Amino acid sequence: MTKVKRISLVIFFVVLASSPLLIAQIAYSQRAKEIGLHLKCQCRGCDMTATLCSHPGGAFSGPCTVPEVGAQAMLRQVDEMLNKGLSEPQIMDAFAAKYGSIVYAEPPKRGFGIVAWLMPIVYSIVGFALVIFIVRKWAIRPAPAAPSGSAAPNEALQRAREQAARETED
Repeated sequence: MTKVKRISLVIFFVVLASSPLLIAQIAYSQRAKEIGLHLKCQCRGCDMTATLCSHPGGAFSGPCTVPEVGAQAMLRQVDEMLNKGLSEPQIMDAFAAKYGSIVYAEPPKRGFGIVAWLMPIVYSIVGFALVIFIVRKWAIRPAPAAPSGSAAPNEALQRAREQAARETED
């Protein structure tokens, strides 16, 4: 095979492989894709946003094609809602009413969702305080006490020293 044929074959396969992704990017409005970044795909095969979902069992390199709940269906619904004149909060609330709070890609900054936003801060403060407490505890350790008892050496210790001295003289 000549070099030109190889290059043209590679270009053909690259175009063929990337066409679903390009078509998916053109198929929906930019505003729908922005809103789709805040919605989680409901295909249950991934935890990706509706805009970025490329479900492993779905279409190659494009939004997942699971009927009614996949990324393509969700983005199409967002486009329809935008054409009806609904705002982003209204669209988000409509999806939350349909699928529940699991549809949010990130928890809302109101109600119980605020806990998810505050817990990393709380954990960081508690962890930092724990590290400071442990380091202080290690730094303030008292010096080991001198052995108490008589200063006279033990008889068994004295015999062992004498025996070691005799054995090492040789």
